[in-house]
Amino acid sequence: MNRQQLIDYYSNEHVISELLNSAKGREVAGALWDGRYDQRPNILQYPSDVVQMVRKGVTSFHISVEHWTNPMAITSENYEKLRSGWDIILDIDSKLGLDESKLTARMIVSLLKKYGIKNPGIKFSGRRGFHICIPWSMFPKEIDYKPLAKMYPEVPRIIASFIRKKIKRRLLKELVRTKGAKQLIEILGESPSRLNPFYFVEVEKMWGNRHMFRAPFSLNEKTWLVSVPINSSNLKVFSPKDAEFDKVLSSKHPDFFTAEGDAADLLTDAMDWNALRKKEEPKKEVKRIVWENRVPEELFPPCIKNILAGLEDGRKRSVFTLTNFLRMMNWSAQEIEAKVFEWNQKNKQPLPTSILLAQIRWSQTNQRTPANCFNDQFYKSFGICTPDDHCKFLNSKKVSNPVAYPFRKIKHAYPKKRKMRGFSCLCGKEFPTIRSLAMHKGRSH
Repeated sequence: MNRQQLIDYYSNEHVISELLNSAKGREVAGALWDGRYDQRPNILQYPSDVVQMVRKGVTSFHISVEHWTNPMAITSENYEKLRSGWDIILDIDSKLGLDESKLTARMIVSLLKKYGIKNPGIKFSGRRGFHICIPWSMFPKEIDYKPLAKMYPEVPRIIASFIRKKIKRRLLKELVRTKGAKQLIEILGESPSRLNPFYFVEVEKMWGNRHMFRAPFSLNEKTWLVSVPINSSNLKVFSPKDAEFDKVLSSKHPDFFTAEGDAADLLTDAMDWNALRKKEEPKKEVKRIVWENRVPEELFPPCIKNILAGLEDGRKRSVFTLTNFLRMMNWSAQEIEAKVFEWNQKNKQPLPTSILLAQIRWSQTNQRTPANCFNDQFYKSFGICTPDDHCKFLNSKKVSNPVAYPFRKIKHAYPKKRKMRGFSCLCGKEFPTIRSLAMHKGRSH
């Protein structure tokens, strides 16, 4: 799709109307050609806003799962004050193909129906998955006399985990039936101790503050297909061809943010399940890697090196990342301060000294870990996430944090020496001495 086709699509009155309706009371972020996000916070208020953002280079629109009283006033200090609600957006993404995403989506729709939630919003992600919406209007506004709007992201995470738990066994059974356990293990690339269906079809469960998802009727840059809403009854027969932009513009589609029924029972069961799970689960001993020496810069991950090269956007978030990362790399307070001030001079617009000093002092007393790599707000949203092979390995193991990278790199550079074994026979057996090998040959060969 060329630039003019992109402008023509987003200039369509129906597309503009759908984007504006979806963006009401939400934060909006435009994704650019190179994968970075446009400035945040942002909103869509007028039809001209959509076309202007596209002319600036925006290729897709993403909106917050959270509802805000004033999205343009959002800061890290006022989330609780400005948040007025949130939707449950279940993001299904399959490594196996679209059919497995359909299977998972149908199971979730069936489960929701048992809880009295009919015709939840469903839309194609634009590539290999679907989004299912349980809108805020279906939830009670208080639980245990506490405002539900303020219980974010805890409650959405609990509900998503509960739904995953309810479909897990059946989903695995269906995947094994259709693909076979052998093929699933081959796709995984290693033999797991226990097959988990969510290795193959992920149902997102870990939201953070200001979490975004692709807006209905936005394009997906990887396929140039539309993230189009569909009826649950059409889910089984849906084809990616139905999401081609010319077909989307000539067809009618349901509202993604509506559903029938009430989500109170689902909420109650999910909260009760979580309470019981907390009592039953034993505390796991956390294994910590200890590195006694100061870790040099050449071992830093790509994202940290990109930060240190200077930034135009995301500077405040990167102060948090940088100060805590360097502290965990055993840099002294003086070394951290010197490096942060050196980095600040490389930024297109340096931060005030007061902000730097406050963050450096805070990180020394509070000792937090940098955000995980899956937290888009700290890395992908302003284009510093450029993963190499070590990053991809850590991502596959679900332990992806910049702090883990140097240890992975050191381990890869200095592998453990293989212990010298005894003496081997051509049949594959090994023996500690030549004598025992000779005896084996005389008896068996």
